[in-house]
Amino acid sequence: MPRMPPRFLYRLFPLASRISAWSERRLTAGGRLLVGLSIAGILFGLDVRQTLAHLVAVTSFALLAASLITNLRWRPALAVRRVLPDVVSADAPFAYFIEITNQGRRIERDLWVDDRVITPPIDYAAFQRRRGQQHARENRFDRLVGFNRWLELREHDRGATTAPLEVPTIAPGDTVRVEVRTRALRRGWLRFAAIDLLRPDPLGLSLARRTFAAPAGLLALPRRYAMPALRFAAQRHYQRGGISLAHAVGDSQEFASLRDYRSGDPRRHIHWRSLARTGRLIVKEYRDEYFDRHALVVDTHLDPDDAERFEAIVSIAASIVGGERPRDAILDLVFAGNEVIELSAGRGLGDTLHVARWLAEAQPAARGSFVELAGLLRERAAQIASVIVILGSRDAARTALVDELGLRAQPSVSLTVTTDDAEPPAPRQIGRHRAFEVRSAHLAVDLQHIGFGLR
Repeated sequence: MPRMPPRFLYRLFPLASRISAWSERRLTAGGRLLVGLSIAGILFGLDVRQTLAHLVAVTSFALLAASLITNLRWRPALAVRRVLPDVVSADAPFAYFIEITNQGRRIERDLWVDDRVITPPIDYAAFQRRRGQQHARENRFDRLVGFNRWLELREHDRGATTAPLEVPTIAPGDTVRVEVRTRALRRGWLRFAAIDLLRPDPLGLSLARRTFAAPAGLLALPRRYAMPALRFAAQRHYQRGGISLAHAVGDSQEFASLRDYRSGDPRRHIHWRSLARTGRLIVKEYRDEYFDRHALVVDTHLDPDDAERFEAIVSIAASIVGGERPRDAILDLVFAGNEVIELSAGRGLGDTLHVARWLAEAQPAARGSFVELAGLLRERAAQIASVIVILGSRDAARTALVDELGLRAQPSVSLTVTTDDAEPPAPRQIGRHRAFEVRSAHLAVDLQHIGFGLR
């Protein structure tokens, strides 16, 4: 574990970051050079009788002051709009657009646009935990101070980094569109705060800035990996509950025929067209439908510090949800964490994007019980054709769940994520259950070589 900086030094990190950001947004490279000359002139020109260095400081300060005062006169009549995609994928490049409309009577030129993404704060305790996870890649300075690592963590939590882009000349009444290319560094929400329009002064020393509030959010879906198509077992099971539970658990009723009204039939089943044609009460008769359902269980009961393993679990789940499966199959996604949460995709119960959105916002659970999960799978055993379980560790409760799945007649698969770099062992066969191990750092390779079916 690397030595952590004192708390008082850690508190200086945000101040140093804000000063750096202010200088980059307000001053050009030439302006920052003049600031350095002003500081050097003050330090070396304290004794005005021995040196003329103070003249360098005075001249540099005067030029900067004139530059900043000139910028106060810029009052552009511009409108700004950000055009974002619906969703993006983590660890993948994406592009969006910023539209700028000139509502004034003068030509606007030499403009730059800078989009700002909100950076969540990092407390000292979280910095201690997260810095220790990748300390082997730190240089000597960062092992002693930690500022560079703090900047890396802030950039990751921000989710995306944008740089100022040049804007074409905008004539009065015209609208230009600037393409912003960046990369989603993590899954989850990317929060945008405001858009800055920058224009250098005639001396090229400072930047006039106008800020346009433009709060917005963009969801980055979990990273997906290519993997062989799962061969699901096509087994239809009777779903109890009828049409009233169709949107809750996936049960449904299918239209069968028309028949005469009987006392006690619900009014919503009356076929009004037949009543208008024959003058007799005719009702629609339904029969219970058999669905082909499969369960995907995601283990979210992990230590919050074990981010690498948890991200691997979410990516595997997203890859399976986004993969191919029979058209009429229903996939139930079950989060096993503080509480059991069920989502369904297929047959009108929800689409893949809906499930992926949940995975994008999933967080490690502080506590959890696999007893409740085992009970749920035991209760739904008669309605489920197969089960896929993604586990983050191997303990007594998880081993008992895997052993119980092996005793059932339905096919099942478990994937246990490890942080080892050694070649994973061959899959274990327990009845109709197959147990695999995959490495979090080599998911792209391990998932490609896993050929399993659920038959």
